[in-house]
Amino acid sequence: MKALKAKPAKSTSKSSKEPEFKAVLKDPAVREVFLPGNGVGIFAPHGGGIEPGTEEIARAVAQATGATLYVLSAKRPTGNTALHVTVTRMLTGISPKLDQAIAATRVAISIHGHGRTKDGGPVYVSGLAVEAVELCAGAMRHALRGAYEVVDEHDRIPDDLAGLDKDNIINRVPKKGVQIELPRALRDEAVPAIRGAAAQLVTALIEVVRELG
Repeated sequence: MKALKAKPAKSTSKSSKEPEFKAVLKDPAVREVFLPGNGVGIFAPHGGGIEPGTEEIARAVAQATGATLYVLSAKRPTGNTALHVTVTRMLTGISPKLDQAIAATRVAISIHGHGRTKDGGPVYVSGLAVEAVELCAGAMRHALRGAYEVVDEHDRIPDDLAGLDKDNIINRVPKKGVQIELPRALRDEAVPAIRGAAAQLVTALIEVVRELG
């Protein structure tokens, strides 16, 4: 895979239907976690009920490897998705914990969720850390074979699920990063306990982080 160039930052205008990052951080249902570790950063910026299962997977990988961890989660009884903020709009200087996590990270892996199809859909893997993308995709393809397709060809990944924007949190670290988008069916196997395909995914990512570290 040849080197990729960062896409220009998309507008962060207030015309977006999303709430502002600063406002979300003030919501009583929102919690941030920063746990310093090694130079690999694991990010779950839509944890809790925003993109269920992503926080659980990120925590399991970080705990097993000593990676740096950042989580932003929301745990409302309902309506958690209203607290979703696109990672390009999580601007520097608003969250000290996010800024610290980025500063502590050499190469990043962020765990996200998508709902492109009702029957699950593929796992999308992208980002500007080309070698790390290939490593993640290969490990997950082996771990999930027969269960989920792993797609890392950028022309097959929807623009809003690709980690190529220069303002994406994974691309604010020295060696850039990897964005992993997981279908809901796979994420459902991480809540309330990690099992099945989610457990296989965690094992694969643990191996990747150890190699990157």
